[in-house]
Amino acid sequence: MSKNKKNILYVLISILIVFVFGLAFPTGYGLTREGLWCLGIFFAALVLWAGIAISWPSLIVLLLLGFLPSLGFQNVFLGAFGNSTLAFLIFTFALVYPLSKTNFIRRCTIALITNKWARKGPWYFIIFLFSAITFLGLFISPTVLMVTFMPFLIDIFKVLGIKKGSQTGNLITMGSAFCINLSSGMTAIAHVWPTLAIGFYKSATGHDITQFQYMLVGIPVGILINIGMLLIFRFILRPNDIKDVNPEGVVKLKGTVPKADLREKIILATMLLTLILWIVPSFIKTILPTVYTAINGWTTAFPPLLGCIILLLVSVDGKTIMNFREVTTKGISWGPVLMVGVASELGAALTSKPMGVETWLTNVLSPVAKSLPEILLVLFFVVWCVIETNFSSNIVTATVVSSVAISVIKSLSASNGTSLGAVIALIGFGTAICNMTPAGMAGVNPVAIGTGYTTTKDMMIWGLLFAVIAIVLMAFVGYPLAKIIM
Repeated sequence: MSKNKKNILYVLISILIVFVFGLAFPTGYGLTREGLWCLGIFFAALVLWAGIAISWPSLIVLLLLGFLPSLGFQNVFLGAFGNSTLAFLIFTFALVYPLSKTNFIRRCTIALITNKWARKGPWYFIIFLFSAITFLGLFISPTVLMVTFMPFLIDIFKVLGIKKGSQTGNLITMGSAFCINLSSGMTAIAHVWPTLAIGFYKSATGHDITQFQYMLVGIPVGILINIGMLLIFRFILRPNDIKDVNPEGVVKLKGTVPKADLREKIILATMLLTLILWIVPSFIKTILPTVYTAINGWTTAFPPLLGCIILLLVSVDGKTIMNFREVTTKGISWGPVLMVGVASELGAALTSKPMGVETWLTNVLSPVAKSLPEILLVLFFVVWCVIETNFSSNIVTATVVSSVAISVIKSLSASNGTSLGAVIALIGFGTAICNMTPAGMAGVNPVAIGTGYTTTKDMMIWGLLFAVIAIVLMAFVGYPLAKIIM
């Protein structure tokens, strides 16, 4: 079957699902007829996104949502394209793009792996290498980082004499992919899924999870998970050829990257300004409440917008640092942006009162959920999130798990004390625990496997152990921490 025929088949199946839900299923427990149509669109969206792509099929979802009487096309377009979450993603993608065109990634990595501590032994070298990757991943898209970093990693293997088929090469390649994936959940900077989860929370509650609040949870928990990964590699995987690796070899990489020029320094200064504007408001909330309210009202999309304007205006050697045409065609991942806009509106539709979906979920799941201790309810959503994200799109996982968590926990928060904000933050974080299958992170995992230094089987086995450690730390460390902060 040709690709086009296959796509048509998926579209027909998705439309059939909508009609089955809208016409065949009964209402009840607060679920309205329009709510059934909305549920049908929700499951049709999952079929389209999983079967075809996360880009243009989102337009079909948008079209279907527009036919719902309580929404209409005007509200659907406003909900999908008129929110700060979408603007935040677009401006952040654009802001990070010029940085990816510099030598910053190589320079930063070389600085960390060639210091005297990193050269004390193979495991010291690995710790500093993974630390460099994780740091870079805090503010660079995982796909961009993987594509940019992997050729450099091959250069590192060459100077260290690490060949394909070696256990050490397997460990470093897997660990690099794991760190890149994990770092995409540690902050919401240039990362779609945490941003989407936070957006759902704000739409449902009217309250915001700030960049700083999210990082106060994501970064410490991510560091602990990385430590757990290193312990697994050190005491369980235990590569027998690691003793042959001499970290002194990486000294050859010094001098291979030119010093930062004026262009790169301006880009870094602009990104630092953006980060300051995200973080500072949290420190002045009690000291200068009026200033805090004003800055917070600008939304998280304001700092990257200001950064983009600076880079579009400032020129070096007669050329502006950011080229608008280039960044809009190459720097912005329009597929994920489109899907986030549509998924945000889909999530809002599912939780709106006229649909009755939230009431229905509450009536059906509340009796079971109320009997669960708080920690077991948290574990339920964390485990669900981690399992799904390894076999499904990260964005789809964030959409599905966040929508259900909001519906269920909102009805229970008064009775069992579960913090919705903390759970949503963990869902945004948990979508990055996606190392087990190529589908878990399509822009990272297949690239790692394609190098020939690791295999699908190894990614599955060690990715599973990584996921277990992550689930435990998220539930028993991350949740209490997030509950305090949020």
